[in-house]
Amino acid sequence: MKKIFTLVSMALAAMSVNAQEIWKAAEFDLSTAVETELSEGVYGGGTADAPDTSIPLTIKTSTITVNTGSITMTGLSTPNSLSKMDAEEGKTQTYWDLKGSVDGNDALITADCTPQFAQYLMPKGNPGFQHWEFYELNSEGAEVFRAYDTYWEPGATAMPAKGAYYKFAATQSGTLRVGIYGNKNGNPTYVVDESTLQPLAPANVTVSIYYQNTGFAYEGNADEGTAKYFNVGPMADDYVLQHTNGVTQNRPVLGFIDFAVEAGKTYWLFNPKSQIGIYGYYFQAGGSDGIASVKKELDSNAPCYNLAGQKVSKDYKGVKVQNGKKFF
Repeated sequence: MKKIFTLVSMALAAMSVNAQEIWKAAEFDLSTAVETELSEGVYGGGTADAPDTSIPLTIKTSTITVNTGSITMTGLSTPNSLSKMDAEEGKTQTYWDLKGSVDGNDALITADCTPQFAQYLMPKGNPGFQHWEFYELNSEGAEVFRAYDTYWEPGATAMPAKGAYYKFAATQSGTLRVGIYGNKNGNPTYVVDESTLQPLAPANVTVSIYYQNTGFAYEGNADEGTAKYFNVGPMADDYVLQHTNGVTQNRPVLGFIDFAVEAGKTYWLFNPKSQIGIYGYYFQAGGSDGIASVKKELDSNAPCYNLAGQKVSKDYKGVKVQNGKKFF
C-alpha cells in the first residue's frame, strides 16, 4: 500500500510539474485594470533634448494583473496626456485597446499556434525613466503638443518607471511562450531578468515571426498544415525581431517569443521605443525544480509532439517535445 501511495504521489507531482497554463487576452476583463497616478520622473516642460525638471507633472497609468497559477503577469500602459485640442473636443483617455478579430486569422492557425492569434491587448506609452511634455509653436504660430521619454538600454542600473511593458513572475521553472504584436520592429525587443537587469542572451530566446502585408504573410499552405513562420530561430544579436534569420521586412509583426523561466524570478518584456501588444501566453512547467529534471536514458524512437500536444514527425520544424524534453 505504501508503495502504491508513493507511486500515486509521484504521478501527481509529475502532473503538477508538467502542467500547462494558457492565458488569452481576448478573455481578459479590462474592468479589472487599476488606474494610478505617476509623478516621479514626469515633467511638464523642456525641449526635445531634455526635460525641465523644475516643472513637475502627473500622468495616469493603468495596470492589469493576470495569474494562472505558476505565472503572474503584470502589464503596464502609460499613455501621454491628452492634448488641449483633444480635451476641448471632449475626448477621454484610453489605456488599453482590444484589437484584432475574435476568430483570428485563418492563415495563422497552425499546429504550433498556442495560444492561437485572435484579439490582443495593445498598451500605450514608451518604457522610460523620464517622461516630459510641453507645447511649442510651429511655423504657423500654432501650439503643438510634444512628448518625449528617456529610453532603457542594456547596462542600465534600473528598470523603466513608466510606459508599456509586461512582467512575468514565475513560481515554477519551465518554458514561457508569449504571443505578441509589434508595430515598429526596427527597434530592439528585450526579455530582461529583473534580478540582473540584463536582457537574456539572444541564444536563450527563440522567436517565431509572421509579417503583415495586406494580411499576415506566411510560407506554405495553412489548409495543408504546411504554413511556416517567415523568421524563426534564436533572437538576433541586435534583439531586432525582423533580423532573426535575414528575412527582413519593415512591417508590423505577429508571432511568439519563447524563453526559459526560473522559479522565483521575474522577467520583463518590452520594446523601449514602441509598444508591444499581447495575445496571451503559454507556460509549460518543468526544469530544475521538479521531477522533470530527473535524468533518464533517452529513447530516440520515442514519439514527438508540438507545444499544443499534437503528435508530429521527427522532421517537424519548430519546437517539439520528445522524451519530456524540448528541442528546436
